[in-house]
Amino acid sequence: MDKANKQHEVGYIEAKTSGGAVFEQGVRESKRSTAVRRIAEPLMDKYWKHEVTNLHRIYRVAEYLYRRSKRGK
Repeated sequence: MDKANKQHEVGYIEAKTSGGAVFEQGVRESKRSTAVRRIAEPLMDKYWKHEVTNLHRIYRVAEYLYRRSKRGK
């Protein structure tokens, strides 16, 4: 099999050429999302009441609380 006909899985070339920056960014975003969901969970239990408007408000508050926890004191 020569080099021209070799098939790779989707995203193989991007992963090889990116130097890990894309992977690191994805991990960072995943950790941030997980942290926001953990903050939002008790708020959801108390305030959600199956209304989408409340859902958006809860996540906005959770993101604010997450950013606030990262600030210097």
